[in-house]
Amino acid sequence: PTVADLLLARADDDSPGLLFEDRRWSWAEHVLCSRQYASLLRSLCVTGRPFHVGVLLDNVPEFSFLLGGAALSGAVLVGLNPTRGGAALARDVRLTDCQLVVTDREVPDDLGVPVLGIGTPRWSRLLAEHTGAGPEPVPATADDLFALVFTSGTGGDPKAVRCTHGKIAFPGRMLADRFGLTGDDVVYVSMPMFHSNALMAGWAVGLAAGAAIALRRRFSASGFLPDVRRFGATYANYVGKPLSYVLATPRRPDDADNPLRLVYGNEGAERDLAAFGERFGCLVVDGFGSTEGGVVVQRTPDTPPGALGRPGPGVADD
Repeated sequence: PTVADLLLARADDDSPGLLFEDRRWSWAEHVLCSRQYASLLRSLCVTGRPFHVGVLLDNVPEFSFLLGGAALSGAVLVGLNPTRGGAALARDVRLTDCQLVVTDREVPDDLGVPVLGIGTPRWSRLLAEHTGAGPEPVPATADDLFALVFTSGTGGDPKAVRCTHGKIAFPGRMLADRFGLTGDDVVYVSMPMFHSNALMAGWAVGLAAGAAIALRRRFSASGFLPDVRRFGATYANYVGKPLSYVLATPRRPDDADNPLRLVYGNEGAERDLAAFGERFGCLVVDGFGSTEGGVVVQRTPDTPPGALGRPGPGVADD
């Protein structure tokens, strides 16, 4: 499937689709917003070359609508890291050939491309102009480019990875099926959405399953359990150290009294996996993968202590 396929399958779904702080959207409303954003993006498109839109946002609803808008409009979404600024940010914008940057913060004047500020009078006017818009989706295949996602930069400057519709949609559907997620579940996404983990193991999973996606603006160790209870989250994704950060919060006797059923991610410390599951009464499934998607290693119940796991489908194990 494509990301657009997964999204349009929710067009008549009135069940909860997006949760953020005290605001709620059904999946049907999310699709309508995505169509509106798709129409807006088309109106801003520079003809003659692929339309690359830089998104410099935390995990806010507009990020989710822009993902949907890109999927339906044929635009390529570029996830920009909000922690990078100045020359580093300008380099990322230039490297990915962004023709527009959408953001809700101050950015350097020398980015070299137009900047559309969320919440500004121009933003409000443009959105109003495209209210109720329902353009036909731009035809796409699983091999068409959907997003450019930067690596974490552990080996030098972050590299922009080409993520096709299939590279986002396939793991979303695969993980939703693997873990038996449905519209009765709530997927908690607190990892940054400019990163591949949040897109492939969080946002796309909720979309494929028809589960509600609960967004946290920025990860908070102390806010993790209150959010899980508040949103009724049954699934969460992670990367790197967050498990250890949550485990470092003060222990309470009712920690396991929560709806969380499954936590999935990668690079968790082995000693933290069992400790997290025991403390919060859930299953923690850890794997290993690269932003490029070239290497995927999955833990299985028979994985020996200290081992990463077995190669994923299509990866040779010899």
